[in-house]
Amino acid sequence: MMKENPVVIRSVKIVIAILYLVGILGFSFEATYSLFVLLTPVNLLLTTLLLLYFQRKWSIKTAFVLIGVAGIGFVTELIGVNTGLLFGDYEYGPALGIQLMNTPLLIGINWLILAYGVFVLFDKINQRWYFPFIGALLMVAFDFVMEPVATALKMWSWETVQIPLKNYVDWYLVSLLIFALMRAARLQLNNRLAVWILLIQFVFFLGLNLILKLI
Repeated sequence: MMKENPVVIRSVKIVIAILYLVGILGFSFEATYSLFVLLTPVNLLLTTLLLLYFQRKWSIKTAFVLIGVAGIGFVTELIGVNTGLLFGDYEYGPALGIQLMNTPLLIGINWLILAYGVFVLFDKINQRWYFPFIGALLMVAFDFVMEPVATALKMWSWETVQIPLKNYVDWYLVSLLIFALMRAARLQLNNRLAVWILLIQFVFFLGLNLILKLI
């Protein structure tokens, strides 16, 4: 099968890396910023489709759990942005595309991509009782790198200048819930792109973090 072909997988990894590295450059210059804001939902959707395509084995359970992960991500963000009860007082900009009740439809997909990657990264221990706690810590570390960039690029904005501690606490708790669900379902995710996508996204936000500090 094409998805098992090492050459195909290597080629797709290179394409993903190029897309995100070009994204770093595109968001770094005022002349191209608006264009790359428009392209952000397209890139996120493409990344998701590639991730799901390279999942080796599918089952009804796998599909339902992954839909549930995206659903939890979306609903918690919807609650957060409309009430402030989760994450803090914030609002979304236009970069993540179409919104429902002030919440981008794609934000649940973003949670799915990150949780999927972390679950595969910890493949050796993701069925252990302590995995959700470790996985949630990594999710918070990722968010810590992502937040300054996302706010600077107006993906979302906070009511206060300082990103609230509550955001990171709630990120941990929501991630803990997601990983507890994935573990309870004894989910089997085998995907040769998952960790690569997680790494490339981390490099994307880390690179923009450094560039924005220099500008």
